[in-house]
Amino acid sequence: MATKKCKVDSECRAFNDEWTWKYFFTVVKDKPVCLICNEAVAVFKEYNIFRHFTSKHKNSNYKAMSEYERKQNVESLCKELSGRQNFFKKVNTIQEAATHASYIVAYNIAKNNKALSDGEFVKQCVQ
Repeated sequence: MATKKCKVDSECRAFNDEWTWKYFFTVVKDKPVCLICNEAVAVFKEYNIFRHFTSKHKNSNYKAMSEYERKQNVESLCKELSGRQNFFKKVNTIQEAATHASYIVAYNIAKNNKALSDGEFVKQCVQ
């Protein structure tokens, strides 16, 4: 009889908040992401996160920092990351608003059986 293989993804691992200041990691869309280099690690395992931190950032000064300095640095890196994420959200909302407005104009043109080149009607829809 064949034995079942244990899959790491199905283990329902959770992110430990201690890893944020210890290894400079945070969670973005259910993936652990390094705050220093913005690389994602596949699984929520402390060893994987520790291995990334020690191998990729071994020459950095992050290891020599005190706990207080680390927490201050983590806060600034988290703010920086959220600022970058919000930048893309703002662009998307502007584009979505423009698309929504064009749908409304197209709906009103079709509803009133007007030509697409009827400038006066389009101006009324925009206002």
